[in-house]
This record gives sequence, C-alpha cells and structure tokens, in this order.
Amino acid sequence: MRTAVFNLGFRPFFILGSLAGSGLMLVWVLLLSGQGGWTSIQNPLAWHRHEMIFGYAGAILAGFLLTAVRRWTGKKTPDGWPLALLALVWLGARLMPLAGGPLMLYALLDLIFWAGLWVSLWPALKDSELSNRVFLLLIAGLFLAALASHGEHLGHASFWLGHLGAHLGLDLFVVILLLVAGRILPFFIQLGLQVPAFPRPAWLEKPLPFLFAALLLADLLAPFSIWSAAANILLAVWMLPRLWIWHHPGIWKTPLLWSLYLAFIWLLLGLVLRGLGMLELINPYMGIHALGVGGLGLMTLSMMSRISLGHTGRPLKPSPWIVLAFALMLVAALVRVFATSSLGLPAYHLAATCWSLALLIFVLVYTRILISPRPDGQPG
Repeated sequence: MRTAVFNLGFRPFFILGSLAGSGLMLVWVLLLSGQGGWTSIQNPLAWHRHEMIFGYAGAILAGFLLTAVRRWTGKKTPDGWPLALLALVWLGARLMPLAGGPLMLYALLDLIFWAGLWVSLWPALKDSELSNRVFLLLIAGLFLAALASHGEHLGHASFWLGHLGAHLGLDLFVVILLLVAGRILPFFIQLGLQVPAFPRPAWLEKPLPFLFAALLLADLLAPFSIWSAAANILLAVWMLPRLWIWHHPGIWKTPLLWSLYLAFIWLLLGLVLRGLGMLELINPYMGIHALGVGGLGLMTLSMMSRISLGHTGRPLKPSPWIVLAFALMLVAALVRVFATSSLGLPAYHLAATCWSLALLIFVLVYTRILISPRPDGQPG
C-alpha cells in the first residue's frame, strides 16, 4: 500500500520545507558567526537568501499549489511517485551545497524543480480561469529569478545579477502571498466565525493586477529608485482597506485566523519599510526582513498549520505548541527587523533561534499527521 505521505502535495513538501527552513537558518547563523565548516558555501550571503526564498518558500509554495489547484479546478495534480520524484529533486538541490557537490549540479537540480513544478500544474491550470492560470506565469518568473540568483553562485554573472534574482524572487513571493491571502483569509474568517461573506469592492480589487505589475517592473528595471519606492508604498496603502473590511473581533480568539491576519499586516508593513529603505530613510534590510520573516514566515507557518488539519480531515484546532510557534515567529520578526541594527550578533542569534524553533515545532507536531492516512478514510 502506498504511503500516505505522497497522497497529496502538501504532505511531503510541508515536512521537508519546514525541516529545511529550520536547519538551514541554523547553518546560516553558524556561518555568520564564523563557526560553520561548510567551505563549499563560498558565498554564504548569496546561499542564505537563495535558500530562504527558493528553497524554504519554494517548498511551501509547491505543497500549497499542488493541493489547492485540485480544489480550484477539480483536476488531479501529481501524487505517488511523480510527487516523490519532485520532492527528491527539491531535496537534492538543498543538500548539494552542504555536501560540497558541484555548484553547477546545485543550480541544475534547483531549476529542474521549478520547471517540474510548472509542468506538474500545467494540465490542471491550462484551461482554468485567468485568476488561476496566473500562477503558471508567477512560477515561470520564479524559475527565471532562481536562474539569475544562481549566476552569482557560479561566478558567471555579476553580483548585481545575483542580487536582482533574489530580490525578484522575493517580489514574486510577495505577490503570490497577497494573491493567496486575498482568496483564503476572508474565506477562512467567514467560515471560522460563521459571518456573512465580506464585500469585494471593484474599485479596490480591479487595480491590483496593475499595482502588482508596477511593483515587479519598478523593482526589476529601476531598483532602489524613487519609482520602486513609490510602487512598494502605493501597493501597501492600496491594500490597507482590506484590513478594515476583513476585520472581526472574533479573529483574536482564533489562532489560525489572527496568525494569518498579522502576517498580512507584516506584508504591508514590509512594503512600506522597503519603500522607505529605497529612499535611504531607514536601513533597507528592515523592509526585506519584515517581508521575509514577518510576512512570508508567519503566513507560511499559519497556512501549513491550517491546511495540514483541514486536508487530513481533522478539527481546525491547533495544538498549544503551534500557538507557541506562531508567537516565536512573531518574536523572530520583531527582533530581526527592529533590534539587529542596534544589538548586533546576539539579536541575529535570537531571531534565527526563534525562527528555527517555530518551524521545528511544526515538524514535531504535524509529521505524524502528514504521514498518516486521513482518519475519515477519504483520499488526500
């Protein structure tokens, strides 16, 4: 009988992604402290940002899309051995630099993963609605961003190209998270609190594709300019009414809702801080890590926690340990964004430890659930 871990995409990728997100962050801290023994990682900063964006976040995105696209379209996405093969390619890319393997093979495996994810989703999405097909375009963009990011690892491109690839990757993930939040957050609040559906004002929704495109183009063609700063801040300001529209007091009594709601706030705050950083008014890394730790970190952790319960037929009541994990991720974001400039390396260590513990708690709590069949006997 086939193991349940390859029944649906969220199962292997949430386990592997969380393990990697936890472990690779600790490796980064060791390298930052001059205590790491991985001499094969010749450029630790380039490796760190690539692995957090295209490694950790890439795994969680794969798990989410391979699961959600089935529900969106009613069509099958890979399971069984094709899913196992895609997960193995992703894992090989993560292990290659740590094991001292050739950098060319590292890049090749990483790019095969992104191409494989695109191919895996194409049959289900090709005839779907435009709002679903856009994810094929975004994954193609992540393939190109990963390719540019690897240029710096391989020494075949300037520092600027590698830097651009990483920042384009982060931008694409910000767009993806905002798109996904726009779908799931109001739905989860409505369902969890049994309240009427939230309005979706046309004046607020219709300009969003243009604002997303403006963000990507400005950061790609005119990075660290007044234009890219304006695109970041304008998108955040335009999203602010969503916080009011979606708000309900019951959110703050439900961990699977307040964690997502706070993650959305972190995304908007990150856009504003990044815009201010581009204008050289504050440290530019504040915005980047507000997006990466507070936004991406907390939202992926919260989404994984809810999806892992809902898609395995279990009650949507997280363990107290998972609530602690949410709190640790929030501490990681607050410390990394607001304390590292003044407190230095100890603050880095604290933020990285909180991040790693949060994801490790997820692994410890959810692995048994993710490798076991659904208790109701349903597929998935």
